[in-house]
Amino acid sequence: MISLFRGLRSILILAAAGVLFGAFLMFWEAILMLVETFRMTRLNPDMSVIVSVLRATDKILLGIVLMVVGCGIALGFALDIPPEQRSRLPQWMIIDTVAELKNLFFQMIILYLVVHFAAQVGEMQTPPQWEALVLPVSALLLAGAMKLTASSHHLSEGTRHERSEKQKPGDQA
Repeated sequence: MISLFRGLRSILILAAAGVLFGAFLMFWEAILMLVETFRMTRLNPDMSVIVSVLRATDKILLGIVLMVVGCGIALGFALDIPPEQRSRLPQWMIIDTVAELKNLFFQMIILYLVVHFAAQVGEMQTPPQWEALVLPVSALLLAGAMKLTASSHHLSEGTRHERSEKQKPGDQA
């Protein structure tokens, strides 16, 4: 049975490699977008580059988050690293719990929605309609959900810590 669970670690390593590959694809696509934007501004200096730069920035930020998630999966869940080597790693590479991973995904989605909204506003030729509020409202709702999830995690962690303090070995009457 233990060998089955150890075999699952290889799936986690494949998942981490896939996420890291996705991050590099995002970086590559962003670089190509910026090069294309540069070429277009050289041909047409009157062209606005704000939206193209925002979209490339969005891809770069998503690539960074994917890089953090990929390293976090590999270093936090798939590989056993001795504590002395783990302490030498940058703090952003270490994700210890699934709750941290969920929080990172919440932040990534909110960031994507905000940048996507800014890009849409930059592309608009007419004044925005009320439907344009869907993205910022959804980002606000997700931020509230993230806050609730984080606070409930801290509460359950505190309760678990209190229970373990009460039930220490040798303390039973």
